[in-house]
Amino acid sequence: MRELGRIIEMLQDGQYGEGRSALQAYLQHEPRSAVAKGLLRQLETDPVQLLGAAHEAYEVRPGDTLGGIAARHLGDPLSFVALARYNGIARPKALTVGQMLKLPLRSRAASASGAAVEPAETRNPRLQAIEDDLAAGRIDAAQAGIARLRVEGGVPAERLTVLAQRARGLQHQQRGLVLLQAGRNEEAYAAFEQALCIVPDLEPAGRQRTELRKRLVSDYHEAAVVHYRNQRLEEAIGLWDKALALDPAFEPARGYRTRALELRRRLRALDNS
Repeated sequence: MRELGRIIEMLQDGQYGEGRSALQAYLQHEPRSAVAKGLLRQLETDPVQLLGAAHEAYEVRPGDTLGGIAARHLGDPLSFVALARYNGIARPKALTVGQMLKLPLRSRAASASGAAVEPAETRNPRLQAIEDDLAAGRIDAAQAGIARLRVEGGVPAERLTVLAQRARGLQHQQRGLVLLQAGRNEEAYAAFEQALCIVPDLEPAGRQRTELRKRLVSDYHEAAVVHYRNQRLEEAIGLWDKALALDPAFEPARGYRTRALELRRRLRALDNS
């Protein structure tokens, strides 16, 4: 079973068929996952049916991502899948500045997960203050503001949910950066995975996760080779399993692991003879 963060990364890379299969497998183990259900719905439902035929033109600006555009216009960053299919985009993460998109009209569109979109005129200074806090990394202040607005009312609940999601993503990202600084790479990787599961195009979490994945795969492999040479086969195989879970195509680990399994089989046969 693939981790949900990896499935979202797959969808961002345009691997829709493989992503659909992975989501179906994921839901067999996690049938209550609203995120997985929403993503699968976006893959299996006609995007015009999800978002409506009426649309307006939008020109991609520097710093835009499809997840960010989906968050602003559809109220949910994970609606990037529906928005990509709506625009015939093969790889959601490959936007270019100046590219023209079709955006569903706010008056009619709903997010692909079914949440109503907040019209621009309902914004207020308190919402803007929360967004400013998030942009500046003041997560505690933003979460306190979200909690106050939930109690006071007057703001669409869906908009507060989107802001709360971003706050949680940023919180995991901050934790990952602290863990990375402390050299706790496995925990940092897990924190970045959590951040990107909540906010798929969050940076620097995306870049750090990619770099950490390569580093961890290399570290696991090098440590496994040492164990293998000392005939500590269980330890070696366990480390190669971890490396291949992060990068199934890492050929050195695949080759060594096959040899280690064969050596273990022979040794067990000798013990039983």
